Amino acid sequence: MTSSEAPTAPAPAGQAGARYTGVAMALHWALAGLILVQIGLGWWMNEWVPDHSSAQDSIEGVHISVGLTVLILVAVRIGWRLTHRPPALPTGVAGWERALAGTGHVLFYLLMLALPLTGWAMVSMHAGAPISFWGLSWPRLPGMAQLGAPNPRPLRGLLQLVHTNLLIWVVLANLALHVAGALKHQFDGHPVLSRMWP
Repeated sequence: MTSSEAPTAPAPAGQAGARYTGVAMALHWALAGLILVQIGLGWWMNEWVPDHSSAQDSIEGVHISVGLTVLILVAVRIGWRLTHRPPALPTGVAGWERALAGTGHVLFYLLMLALPLTGWAMVSMHAGAPISFWGLSWPRLPGMAQLGAPNPRPLRGLLQLVHTNLLIWVVLANLALHVAGALKHQFDGHPVLSRMWP
């Protein structure tokens, strides 16, 4: 959900008209939508269906596939960001606000990596059927079976605690700040939404 790529056309730094590319916009909104889907699936799977039921297993399968999709798209996005400079913030945005925006963007990248990686680590410790990625076989995260041996439950429990009870709340807090900052600038004379709006 971070804004992170090159403007579609050259524009003086910080002036109106500087926009992200179509690729940047597509990645931004695809990841935003998938993250919201993941939050909904995780809540549904853990709070609304019986534990260890077939319904929970089905939802978890979709949750895993969406999470791995997020991981792939984040990797693409990081590669794109490293090779494409984002448009500058509008002139007049305070230094502390620029620092907060930059920190929020970096945190989003870290979270969008940490959440699917911790999920992948957890399912890599399960014995039995291979990991399913939209019906295809996905490899287990190397080393997780060995780390969990001979009893994977303590490590899996720790990973679940971090994944479900820590990282997701940091995502929600960062998302709230991201949206609040964008809306604040939109109405205080430093509009930013048009930079990422298709």
